[in-house]
Amino acid sequence: MIRRPLLLWLLTLLLFALPAVGLSEPVVDADVALCRALVEKTLSKEQRLYRSVLFGQKKAKDAPLNEVRFDADGIPWIKEKEDIWRSVSPGYEDTEWSDTQMNDQSEFPARKGIFETRRVSTSDLVPYLTQTYRALKCRSTIVCKIVENSLGQESAEPQEVTVTVPGCIEEKRKTFPGCHLLAAERSKVEEADLLTYCRLVRDGMVEREKDLLKMTTEYDASYRSLLQLSGQMDAFLQEFRWPLMNSLRKTAELVGTLYRIPCFIASCDEAPPVNAE
Repeated sequence: MIRRPLLLWLLTLLLFALPAVGLSEPVVDADVALCRALVEKTLSKEQRLYRSVLFGQKKAKDAPLNEVRFDADGIPWIKEKEDIWRSVSPGYEDTEWSDTQMNDQSEFPARKGIFETRRVSTSDLVPYLTQTYRALKCRSTIVCKIVENSLGQESAEPQEVTVTVPGCIEEKRKTFPGCHLLAAERSKVEEADLLTYCRLVRDGMVEREKDLLKMTTEYDASYRSLLQLSGQMDAFLQEFRWPLMNSLRKTAELVGTLYRIPCFIASCDEAPPVNAE
């Protein structure tokens, strides 16, 4: 009789202990596909930040139709009509935002870009353009460093780490939970694959932006030179027009009155014809 209650107590304790064990070991949602998606999303945001510094970002009401912008959560929105922004992302198919909402929820504030600077030559902008490109290289390298630090995390929650890149400002960032492969008990081969993938994507993006920046700078220099030449020609023609046109007009008026003169001095002094006798 004493053994039966003892067995019941033991079974009860086991039943209470099983859920506790399950809760103490949370499932880690981390794999190669999820980590790659996080890498692409983060690098794309860095690219948009870089381009907004170069070319600026207008307020939502001044944006042209069909322009695409992203909110703070990385969800894309397109300007369908005046004061109407829509998204095709899951859960937002029937949502409409106004220009004010788009400005408030935009991932980057409205700003003027470096190339929008007026009354300067392109050579004056080169130091700022170079520094912006260098910042892109630093921030994109930091993303791959975060991936590297995420791979060895044993926790399912994002951890704050200090990322140091030579020649760049030291930053504190949070790791990517989708890249915690050690916590998800993934293989070393997958870790190496993710490191290689992040570096390849980063290098390709940075190299492409370098070529685009070179082309844009050349175009900007040509355009500004044309504007300067046009302004100088306008000023020259303004100065050329009034004094010369006045002189030509007065000369034409004078020529028009020459018929009133009986003869030129040279013809008046000419000797009479030979057969005049």
